[in-house]
Amino acid sequence: MVASLAEPTVLAAAKDTLYPDIETSPDQYAVTETQFTQSTWGGWTIPQALRERLAPYNTIRLAAGEPDLLGVGMPATKVLNGDAATTPVTVIEAKGHNSDPAAADVARGIAQAHNHLPEVNLGYVAAPAPSITDTARAQARNLNVGVIAVEDTDSARVVEPARVTGAGEFSTTIDAVRLQATTHRLTDGSFPVNHPKNYLGYALALAADGDTDTVYADNVINAISGGRRGAILLNLVNDQPNGDSLTHLGAEVVRFGHDQHGSVTAALAEFDTWTGRSTRFTELAPRWAQLARSVAIQYEPTRLIISALERLHQSGTRDATLADVALEAARINQPLAVEVFFTQHRRDDVLTADGDINEAVLTDPTVYKSGIHFQFKYQLYHVGILTTGGTDDKKTVLSNTWRLEQAVGSASGPR
Repeated sequence: MVASLAEPTVLAAAKDTLYPDIETSPDQYAVTETQFTQSTWGGWTIPQALRERLAPYNTIRLAAGEPDLLGVGMPATKVLNGDAATTPVTVIEAKGHNSDPAAADVARGIAQAHNHLPEVNLGYVAAPAPSITDTARAQARNLNVGVIAVEDTDSARVVEPARVTGAGEFSTTIDAVRLQATTHRLTDGSFPVNHPKNYLGYALALAADGDTDTVYADNVINAISGGRRGAILLNLVNDQPNGDSLTHLGAEVVRFGHDQHGSVTAALAEFDTWTGRSTRFTELAPRWAQLARSVAIQYEPTRLIISALERLHQSGTRDATLADVALEAARINQPLAVEVFFTQHRRDDVLTADGDINEAVLTDPTVYKSGIHFQFKYQLYHVGILTTGGTDDKKTVLSNTWRLEQAVGSASGPR
């Protein structure tokens, strides 16, 4: 079947219009609903190149239903009342037709986008240009919904700008996508460097006299960008247009350094003596490790992993595998688990078109982000949360043990 402007085509064009630089933008992120992971659409085979434009995928469940795309970050196109939000949450409802572009149900798409506005900031309907009437545009304006007219596979334009609206409590789905966007997608592929001292050290270097990069390289590690990224990810440092600044949590690290060593300079000198040491941080510097643990526990993926391991422990699984942890985490908060554990280019394998986890794929080590089973797992080991460190060997990923150093709940028996 020849399709002119089917919904996957319309959605891809709309995504590229709102977020043309999403691959390089530090504050934008978007996921497509898992229904688009299927290989055909009404008998039309979706081209692989189009599927790649729509990636990554995730399960999107909002109170009013399942929008086709959920994005975070200000769109590149004009929005009304744009100063009301710096990183707005956006939904797109795509409407297309496999044979007649003028027959797309635009009115339904407008209503669906409007119904999501209590949970998001911007709502759009995207549809083939021939289907967008003056009546539809007027309806969208009245409901604060933007309209994207799609001409062909690669050409679309906003004909009615959306208006930023307020949003109430965000759902777990939105929280997951916002996490990935606001952390600059730092966990995409590989979590930055694997020792917690390297994140704490960046906060100290930022507070020290002299050039931050030079101080950091001289006293902590040479991988400056990795340490900085980790400090931002763990909310020790704010990444601002006019330069980095300490958060309240980062400032507390500096105060702790003063308390332990008398000055930031002395604290950094101590950090310098730890360079290249493989000793577990809890043994090398117990009080600093405890501070690092307090920092790590405030990071949402840390809490998700601990919750999953606690539940596995209570069910009798003492030594869990990565597949066990990922699946249990998905049962707790699937959107966040998908963002934390799985690489973007394998989401369409991990998730079914109905939005469920394809458990059979979890035995494939290549679906997992290396950062979760290597650098991040090592960080949790160094601060005393996990009993063992991570591995970057894909052959041993599935046999590498995940176990809490101290589980809180009681176990039902060994497994």
